[in-house]
Amino acid sequence: MVPTIDLPAFEALAALPGVTAIDFTAAWCAPCKAMEPILAALATEYHGRARVVAVDVNDEPILAERYGVRSMPTLVILRDGREVGRVVGSRPRKFVAGILDRALAGDVAIASP
Repeated sequence: MVPTIDLPAFEALAALPGVTAIDFTAAWCAPCKAMEPILAALATEYHGRARVVAVDVNDEPILAERYGVRSMPTLVILRDGREVGRVVGSRPRKFVAGILDRALAGDVAIASP
């Protein structure tokens, strides 16, 4: 299970060094539901190397607005508190793992096709 965080927890998390994947999601979003098991598996696989968290856009509209989230799911990748990548829409596990690998390798311009 990927932990869902609120604004105060996000502020603390964004200040941490390293890679964080933020899944902007909503309870009513079917593609978001499809991503849940993928992100949960990746959270376990990348434990200690990258953090994976979720933000419910209905509960935290300020965060959704801050990151310009218009569609769900949107996966925003932060490294050392700075956005280095973004994926919009449901994607396969291998694709998301590749995005995390690129962020961990130092890539700063990750975008999905």
